[in-house]
Amino acid sequence: MDLLRSVIDELKQIKVVNMRNRELVLDLLQSVVEIITYGDKHDPSILECFMDRQVVAEFVRMLDISENSRIEAPLLQYLSIMIQNMDNEHAIYYCFSNGYINSIILHPYELDGGDLAPYYMSFLRAVSGKINRDTLCLLVNVHGVGQNL
Repeated sequence: MDLLRSVIDELKQIKVVNMRNRELVLDLLQSVVEIITYGDKHDPSILECFMDRQVVAEFVRMLDISENSRIEAPLLQYLSIMIQNMDNEHAIYYCFSNGYINSIILHPYELDGGDLAPYYMSFLRAVSGKINRDTLCLLVNVHGVGQNL
């Protein structure tokens, strides 16, 4: 759990993601996924830290502060791996709540002509694999529904 806290603290200090710090950011994100994947199977305190420290929000923030650093594909890959391997219901609910997954889905990716589309599709498949009647309501934005009926 201390290692996860340390990695999260280091991520939180990053103000912009560019080509100079790209590898560091990707290493930190990969470490987070490895720790969370381990914690999901072996250590509930790691998952508590994961949720308390708003780790998925850091993934969203890294996307938002990226300046042509090309972190989108590996970030989506890491998130896909994490979500696919996540079995803890509370951790899944955390990931799907607060609009984090929606923010990642709606991020303005440049999908034309690059290698990003397969990673994006893999991420969507990972998310869809965890959708059930309890988690669907966390993803669907119902604001404004029925107002124009």
